[in-house]
Amino acid sequence: MPALIMYSSIIYGPVRSRRLGVSLGINLLPVGRKVCSFNCVYCECGDTTELIDQARDEHGQRTTFPSVEAVSEAMRNALQVYPNLDALTFAGHGEPTLHPQFPEVVQAVRDIRDHYQPQAKIGVLSSASLIMRPRPRAGIDLCELRMMKLDAGDEATFQAIDRPAATIRLQPIIDELARMPNIILQICLIDGPVQNVRGAPWAALVRAVGIIQPQYVQLYAIERQTPEPWVERVSYETLRQCAVMMQERTGVPVEIYE
Repeated sequence: MPALIMYSSIIYGPVRSRRLGVSLGINLLPVGRKVCSFNCVYCECGDTTELIDQARDEHGQRTTFPSVEAVSEAMRNALQVYPNLDALTFAGHGEPTLHPQFPEVVQAVRDIRDHYQPQAKIGVLSSASLIMRPRPRAGIDLCELRMMKLDAGDEATFQAIDRPAATIRLQPIIDELARMPNIILQICLIDGPVQNVRGAPWAALVRAVGIIQPQYVQLYAIERQTPEPWVERVSYETLRQCAVMMQERTGVPVEIYE
């Protein structure tokens, strides 16, 4: 299926985020291709066109990312045009930590932010698939809002919902998330032939949150068209019930978003 959302430039927005306030998006992915370590069944950006677990290099082959200089120039321009931002968020149409110079990019954005809009927090929305690797992790650690995805607590559900690149497994991600300080977990609940809202998949997901013990969980449902037509939207009432159960069983605060 063609991509549903594809950004044509490094900067997009600002958008009023359900979670971040007024957020300026930063897209580090190649123009016209969704490059990601996951191919999630519910992704609003559509099917992944390049499913990889590691970028080759900043100059190389087919995977071409914007340079640190290009990102810096775009940020300087944007922060002079859009005042009073709450967040600057690395996200885009794929996995931002795949950028081969991710820590350098984050540091450059931090420096520009400090000069123009020091009130804005720097965040990253990540699949968490690369957190065991030194360079992606170094960039994540430079961000003030570390929002990590977790949609499953067992390997079968992880493979069915997130459909990761071939070398990626769930348990090392859970283990490393449990060692990371000050993280926010983002969990998308879905229903349908594959689901994570009841039975063994739900129990495993709650168990994983209890192990990780993040600052808090952001629990949300899909709100746009999905690549797979069988994905069913979870109701607000189901979200509310799941949030209450998860918080009671793990001791972790849970926020819900429709």
